[in-house]
Amino acid sequence: MFKNDKNERFHVEKCSHAKGISCYILTDKETGIQYLSNWTGAGGGITPLLDKNGHISKVDPSTLT
Repeated sequence: MFKNDKNERFHVEKCSHAKGISCYILTDKETGIQYLSNWTGAGGGITPLLDKNGHISKVDPSTLT
């Protein structure tokens, strides 16, 4: 579903695929905010990743390749 070479806004990492569920970590290249996305069959969802304190997970966008 997600292809790194065709997506300019997000850095996409596939983190898991089991029992028909695909899991991705999307990192916004402009803001550094990270999201968790999962897809199964015809449905899916997306939510911001949170750190141990409940704050939105954010990385330095300049470190993304």
